[in-house]
Parts: sequence; structure tokens; C-alpha cells
Amino acid sequence: MPEPIDSHHQPTILSIKERLKLDQLPNWVHWTGLGGTFIVLLLSLLVFLMFKNQPVWADWLPAEEFLHPEYGERIYPDSVFRTRINTWSNIFYVCFGFYVIGLAVYDWKRTWTLERGYLCFAPIQTFLFGLAGIYLGLGSGFFHASLTRYGQQCDVGGMYATLLCLAGLALGSWLPKLRIPRTRRTLFSWPLLSVVVVFASIYFTYYKWEYSFSEVSGYLSGLLFVFAGVSAFTPGKYLQIRWFVAGILALVLGSYIRDLDIADRFTGPDSLIQGHAIWHLLTCLMYVCLFFYFRSEEREG
Repeated sequence: MPEPIDSHHQPTILSIKERLKLDQLPNWVHWTGLGGTFIVLLLSLLVFLMFKNQPVWADWLPAEEFLHPEYGERIYPDSVFRTRINTWSNIFYVCFGFYVIGLAVYDWKRTWTLERGYLCFAPIQTFLFGLAGIYLGLGSGFFHASLTRYGQQCDVGGMYATLLCLAGLALGSWLPKLRIPRTRRTLFSWPLLSVVVVFASIYFTYYKWEYSFSEVSGYLSGLLFVFAGVSAFTPGKYLQIRWFVAGILALVLGSYIRDLDIADRFTGPDSLIQGHAIWHLLTCLMYVCLFFYFRSEEREG
């Protein structure tokens, strides 16, 4: 039986791990995160070794990145991994996704109250965020390995999915309950938000070419900033804003390094340290920080 959660605690006296609900995590959470990552890594290594010098993408419609390279890493046209480091570096997203899925199951077993934070209270949205992280890692890895149009579609689809999950968490934390019109009844918002996130992720993946990612991501990012601002002044609601700030700093630094890479001012084409791979690492760190930001939420009972 899950241990009862005291909803009348003082959030300010909790330790960092307690505030993030990461204290005394069972080993199976780590096995989920590391084990799932290892399986994906092993399968990717087998594919690479089997088709290292095979032109498996020759008949696929190429992406613009293949025809007119933007990033600094050398391209191997007749290989299953046309770019190497930029492909392997997507394992960061995959590891993040599997760990978040493990924490979603952990939260579901603990049955947290809403006072301990919306993210922990609605583990289905945490679970979807984890799936989106894995989708982003596999989609982006597919793109950088193949440099095909379909790969680019999956890459951007994964980015849409993770941003939609973050927007869903922001809205759910903002409005955890919805009032039914003309009645006094209320319903929790997480089932509706979960359905919207799933279908919107599928929609934007399928119709990727019909929309500007920069415009849509701008709207979703704006929602996160509005949420952060409102939450900072909401009585009885506490979030550790430093995680939000750290996530934004990681994104800014990653964008700067990515721009240096595009301008061929970061490293050479055969370097083990590629600017776009660092971008993958730092954007994954951004997702980790924003995840911790939402996980740090506490409410007065």
C-alpha cells in the first residue's frame, strides 16, 4: 500500500530531493532509465555495424540538409549513419524519456495528492512526456542518420511532441480542475489535456510541412513563460523558479553553439565534439530542468 502523503507540510523545509519527489527512489526506476537506454544503444550499434558502408538511404527522398549541408559534421553518403556524432548524441533524449517513464510509474504507485504538485498527481502526463522524449531521440537520430525528408518529419514531430507535453503540464498545473458549464460539478483536466497532447502530436507530425515550426513553438514557449510568471505570484503555490531559469540558460547556450556550428566556427568536420551534438545535450538538459521545475510544485492544502 502506498504511504500516506501529508498535504499540510511546509514546502520550504523539504530537502531538494524531497521537493522533487526523488528521495528513496527504488532501483527499478534506474533500471528502467538505464536499461531502456542500453537496449536502444545496443540495437543502434548493431545496425551501424551491419550497414556501416551500405547506401541504405540511396532511394529515399533526401532532405535539404543532405543536398546543402548546414551543420559542420562530415557526411558519409553511402552509410547507414550519414552523420555519426550528431546521430549518436540523440541517446541523451532517449535516456531522459526512459527515466521519465520510470518516474511516471513511480508516481502512479505513490498516488500523490494534488498538494504535492500537479505533475506527480497526473502521472499520465509525465508518461506522455517520457514517450515524447524517446520519440524525439529516435526521430532526430533517424534524421541525422538518414538525412532524408521522412527523417526530418520525424525529427520535427518529436520536437512538437515534447513542447506540447510541456504546454499541457503548464495548463494542467494552471487549471487542474474544470467546471462543467451550468453546473457546480468539476472534472480534473488531465484526461482532456492528455488526449489533446496525443492527437496534436500526431497531427503536427503528419502535417509538419504545412506549418512553420518556429511560429508554433513560439506560441507554445510563450505559454510556458506566461505560466511561469503567473505561478510566481499565485498564493499558496510554490515552484522552484531556478529550474526554469536554468532550462532557459541551457537553451540559450545551446542555440549559441549551434549557430557557431552552422557558421563553421566551432570544430572541424571529423571532430568527436560537434556543435549540433552539444545542442542535443543542452536541449536535453533544458527538458530535464523544466521537468524538475514542474516536479518541484507544492500547494497549500
